[in-house]
Amino acid sequence: MDELKLLRDWDAGTEPPREAVRRAARDRLLETARAAKPGAAPVRAPAHTPLRPGAQPPLVVVRGPGAGGPSRRTVVRTLVAAGATAAAVAAPVALLERGGTAGPAAPGDATPAGMLRRAARLEREQERLRPPIEPRRGQYVYAREFIRDAPDDGGKAATYAPETWLAADSSHRSWSNRRDGGDGWLRSEPGLWPPADWRGLTRIPAEPAALLTHISSFGAGKRPDEFDRADWRKVYTYAGRLLERIPVLPDGLLPALLEALAECPRPELLPGATDAKGREALGIVFPDHTGWSRYLLFATDTHEYLGMQRPHGRDLKIRAFTRTSHLDAYGVVDGVRKRP
Repeated sequence: MDELKLLRDWDAGTEPPREAVRRAARDRLLETARAAKPGAAPVRAPAHTPLRPGAQPPLVVVRGPGAGGPSRRTVVRTLVAAGATAAAVAAPVALLERGGTAGPAAPGDATPAGMLRRAARLEREQERLRPPIEPRRGQYVYAREFIRDAPDDGGKAATYAPETWLAADSSHRSWSNRRDGGDGWLRSEPGLWPPADWRGLTRIPAEPAALLTHISSFGAGKRPDEFDRADWRKVYTYAGRLLERIPVLPDGLLPALLEALAECPRPELLPGATDAKGREALGIVFPDHTGWSRYLLFATDTHEYLGMQRPHGRDLKIRAFTRTSHLDAYGVVDGVRKRP
């Protein structure tokens, strides 16, 4: 009997465990493994390496009999007992599932700016724990989102899972099967925002002040201390487009973006929100009288970034609804319409 196959095929009907649970389960797993076989070589997690365009994500291998580690049966039993059944134990790991992060919110972080900065710190911690995303030339960064459209008139909500294949560089076209006219091929062009290839995204500054200048006028604008009201509105609009259209960002870019948005004046807090998965959330929005404001959603306990919320159809002669989106999974693949 192959316990690993049974474990991978089993669906408990629950969300993946949060990062705190995974780390605790891993610690207990290592303690049990060492106790089961004294003298076994310690199992070490793969070291984090900086983002280098053109490299490939490392493979995570579960050690088995004959390799100085515990048997597969011991690994499976320990994982189940630790409550980490949904953790990814197959090797290699190609599809990365989005989860939560550890720890309650720190005191004093309840303001919108404080929430954004804490969310940035948590995202940096998560980046250190996961392999970097480094597609080679000819590869694609695959992303699957979970989107929920809830009619404003109280009707039944619709859910779907659009997918995106973002080309590694501009020599290939990207592909998206999003609804509302977003399907089809995409190619990076001068002046296009956001860039439609991974290498173009890596050229966006990952330092908050430089990022604000870059977003405000594509790299040739004023310093943040010179921004007027129109500049800040442009920053928030373009930041929202980046988060909405590119589900996965290079390491360092999402934390820098959250830190940059913390500098925007007069952010407003929206309590009592829910994300695409139905989880309680706090929303942050910046004043915008167009009726198309995008809300950034954060976990109520940790302030982890969960996704976006925005109105749809309210200025059109169609049924209006509220859309929430959440990054569900991602990975690197060798071609369009291929999945990890």
